[in-house]
Amino acid sequence: MNSIQVKILSVFFLVSGLASGQEADKSNFSENISTKSLYGFVRGGFYGSFDDTDNKFHIPSSFSDFALKLDYSDGTHFKGFADLRYRYGTEFSEPVSRFDLREAYVTANGKKWDISIGQKIIKWGRADFTNPTQKLSPQNLVSRSTDHEDIDMGNLLAEVKWYPSPVMTIQAVAIPYFRSSRLLIEPIDIPSYINIYQIESLLTDRKMLSYGLKTDLHARGIDMSLSWFDGYDPMPGIALTRFSIDTINMIPLPSADLNAKPYKIRNLGFDFEATAGDLGIRGEAAWTNPYLSYKTNEYVPLEEIKWVTGVDWMKGNWRITFEYSGKMIPDFEPSAVDPLLGTDIDPALIGTLLSTPGFDFEGFIRQQTGAFNRLYNYQLKKWYHSGGLRVETDLQYGKLTPSVTSLFNFTSRDLLIMPEIVWKPADGLTITAGGEYYSGRKGSLFDIADDFMNCFKIGIKVNF
Repeated sequence: MNSIQVKILSVFFLVSGLASGQEADKSNFSENISTKSLYGFVRGGFYGSFDDTDNKFHIPSSFSDFALKLDYSDGTHFKGFADLRYRYGTEFSEPVSRFDLREAYVTANGKKWDISIGQKIIKWGRADFTNPTQKLSPQNLVSRSTDHEDIDMGNLLAEVKWYPSPVMTIQAVAIPYFRSSRLLIEPIDIPSYINIYQIESLLTDRKMLSYGLKTDLHARGIDMSLSWFDGYDPMPGIALTRFSIDTINMIPLPSADLNAKPYKIRNLGFDFEATAGDLGIRGEAAWTNPYLSYKTNEYVPLEEIKWVTGVDWMKGNWRITFEYSGKMIPDFEPSAVDPLLGTDIDPALIGTLLSTPGFDFEGFIRQQTGAFNRLYNYQLKKWYHSGGLRVETDLQYGKLTPSVTSLFNFTSRDLLIMPEIVWKPADGLTITAGGEYYSGRKGSLFDIADDFMNCFKIGIKVNF
């Protein structure tokens, strides 16, 4: 740990210790009610799909999960929470055996403040499907789990909350290290001469510090927040890190490495939530501006402005959620090339390019990498418009919950449909069945991902 990180954490610990000491003088410890809870779950399931090559059913992902959670509090001054997971199975036909400390943090409480330090998931924003203000916690976009919340990943951080009045909360978060999201790229079918790598561990360089500030206002009938993030976006870009051409053979053979690489941004956000009769109304807006330029760094996205608005409607056992989201690229420039990564590339084209005198193949790969990043970040057009709809209901007194969630990007024509049925036949037992269907026009992100993301899934979970 470097000196800057030590100083930051020392300040938080010092403030926590002094404030706790002051509170101790005013508290009657005999009135505290401590709680200790040890609980968790055992879960098993599989993801199945039909192979396009032979149209036969196979199971590329199966899992056996064990989770142990600890929740301890003295009722007044502190709280400790830990969530340890172990998974054994396969993901996209690759064997998996790993432990994951999803969360483990301690919170010290004062009369008007809270301080948390450790591995924690913090989610900003109030929208249902898209959260442009959320930049604090990474996500696993290829998560194979029947619980949707498992997509969220924890971050090592220090968090301070101050409550100056009943209607206001001020929050500050410091993240000394960088933990990367798992991008929707790993199983993509790419040319044999290209290797692609994700970030597998924490990046602990002292320059990786990120921080966020947020103010919440709670008025009658409406809650709203203003947030600021300065640091590394949890969704990294893809960079060309190595390129070579083997000229020993008669036919030159190119070779390239692509690596996920973090980039630094500023993100100014606003969100709100209100009610109007039976309707719940939510909205978010954010301006994101990278420190580096996409013109000289192919892994860096363009500056963008996002907005989201949505409504919830409940009637009896039914709940319908609709959301619209949009995006605008202020300084939009068309991509220099059409993205080819992830599509069927004609070998004859590669041969023609390699045989062209003076052709800069490394520059071509770098341009292709930049074009893929723009495809992945939905920045090939100046304007984007998307919609999301979820319909769900409770049957059998809440024991059976069928739902359908659909997302459609009107600009790229990417479509995702997720039907699901959750059945709770007994206390502590949950059976989940559903599927994911990705579709898009040729060359779009979902057209590339549908080969490995389309699936049927079923899982059984026992809580204890």
